[in-house]
Amino acid sequence: MTYVFAPSPPGAPAFGAPGAPVLDLVGRSSVLDDADRAAVTAVAALPGAIALWRSWQLDGPTRVYVLATTGKPPAFPAHCYTPGDDLSPYVRAARRSSALLWTAADAPPLRLAQVFDADGGFAPDHERLDGPGRDHVLAYLTAGAAVLGTTDRGTDVVDPERGAVVPLDLRTDGRWIWPDMVTYYLREHGLAPEPDLLADIRAAAAPPAVDPVGEHRALAALFQSGALSPAGSA
Repeated sequence: MTYVFAPSPPGAPAFGAPGAPVLDLVGRSSVLDDADRAAVTAVAALPGAIALWRSWQLDGPTRVYVLATTGKPPAFPAHCYTPGDDLSPYVRAARRSSALLWTAADAPPLRLAQVFDADGGFAPDHERLDGPGRDHVLAYLTAGAAVLGTTDRGTDVVDPERGAVVPLDLRTDGRWIWPDMVTYYLREHGLAPEPDLLADIRAAAAPPAVDPVGEHRALAALFQSGALSPAGSA
């Protein structure tokens, strides 16, 4: 059976990019309705609650809450799971097209890594890496959690004769979002990531594990910042 969900009910005012598949509304109570605000208040008082998502099943439309928790369920109807559980197709589909309403843990603002210096290219003095330092940064970038995949490829701006070979998938470590273009240019041409991302990678042994909250926040940030447009939008 196919379930169709959306992060907002039909006809609701758009928040961020119209048609975005996910939203991050944590801390934005002014855009929530009374039911959502009540749900957030309730789960914030529940021991063991981790994160609350709200989706709309469009054949109703029906409001659907999904709660990650290690404790008791809330008083209001919600599909609860413990991290590590195998989610049902229904719950997985609801969470995949939802608005994140609340999280127990505070999260830093996400930053989107820049690939090029200016005008779609690299400056002559762009930092280059080699040896073990390069290998550590490559391993970190490659190990980031996948946020969005695509079969599209970009042209190598350093060696255009290679053609469209540059991967465009997006990854995150929960603090940064970067396209696999960053990894490609480091691996193939020794070109370092932007300085702030490079400094954070050098200070870390490995990327932290990214949970469903982190993956949701990263994808929502891409749409809400305008870095991505929903399919079919201008």
